[in-house]
Amino acid sequence: MKAQTGIALIQVLIISFILALLGIFINQSIQQQVKVTQQIQNKFAMRLELEEAETQLFSALLAHKKYQDTNSNNQLVKNWNFYGEEFRLSDSIFISLMDMKSLFSLNISSPDLIKNLLIQLNVEENTAQTFVSSLTDWKDENDVSRVNGAEASFYKQQGKRYVPRNGYLQSVNEAALIRGAEQIPKEYFARYFSTEMVTGFNPINAPEAILKAIIKDESTANKVLKRRAAGTLTSYDFYLLTGIEEGEFINFVTGSKIRVQLRVVLNGAQLSKQYILDATPRSYIKPMVFSQVSWNKS
Repeated sequence: MKAQTGIALIQVLIISFILALLGIFINQSIQQQVKVTQQIQNKFAMRLELEEAETQLFSALLAHKKYQDTNSNNQLVKNWNFYGEEFRLSDSIFISLMDMKSLFSLNISSPDLIKNLLIQLNVEENTAQTFVSSLTDWKDENDVSRVNGAEASFYKQQGKRYVPRNGYLQSVNEAALIRGAEQIPKEYFARYFSTEMVTGFNPINAPEAILKAIIKDESTANKVLKRRAAGTLTSYDFYLLTGIEEGEFINFVTGSKIRVQLRVVLNGAQLSKQYILDATPRSYIKPMVFSQVSWNKS
């Protein structure tokens, strides 16, 4: 009888243990499901906020001129800029707009300007010269190498599986293939250069490093930057400060092509979207054209 009672007690303990484990498993499973549900809801909320911000941005770009108006009733127009400085639209939305006309073109900008910019970015002068010479060789149609440049023979000797394009670069990433680029931080190409086909160069929206490379006087450049940050810089102010005036290749109008980055931060998570937007309000066929769309790009 005692033996049966002992066996029954053991069985009860085993069953209790199994039920306890089952309860723990069910509890953990429910917690995981709740967590997954919350993550899905958070992602949906971030996507919704991003799309709402895009709608506001598109409406503003089609209805307003592309410059900051500190007196505007539109909060977006009041705070935006087109020189790539991120600004806040709401507690969770951040936007960056970069006028593609204000970046140096790897295809058409002067080699001397590109070299000056690289030196401004603390790239060694010899490296900068090697890159700009090799960049020119990469684009021209002949096989005659410039001093410190590189034509097909150089890349073959280095065991590369590619040779110069003998034409315009198709993307900024292509610059990494060119001799000298291996000693230049990759982020410089993405931040300061473009291969977009745009008309003219707009120095007013240029990043700080480009401004200092073309103005060549740090004191003057800082005055320009200070007024621009305050939202009071006009094309006439820029001319008075720098002596740079509009001409065949320079104009002070924000271009139609804008590099856009929208970033949503919500409950410790982040969602971002980047693309090149060609916004031409007067076009009845395609007032907005998108290219190079990517998500969560660092």
